[in-house]
Amino acid sequence: MLKPSKTFVLSKSTKRMLANFVNPHERGAWKRAMIDAELASKVVIKPEKKDRNQRGNSNYQVTETSAVSVE
Repeated sequence: MLKPSKTFVLSKSTKRMLANFVNPHERGAWKRAMIDAELASKVVIKPEKKDRNQRGNSNYQVTETSAVSVE
């Protein structure tokens, strides 16, 4: 799970939407979901570097897959 840092600021559109909630429990749940969504959108997945020793082989394919998990 991603955690916001001290400098994290919600976007203006998210803050504007928070004003529509009257029930504090619904507002808190929605706010937590939006914080998670904004943090998840900032995660950058870097592609794996290709092996430079495999030059000129057009049939060379990478069969390994990598899974990224953020905890």
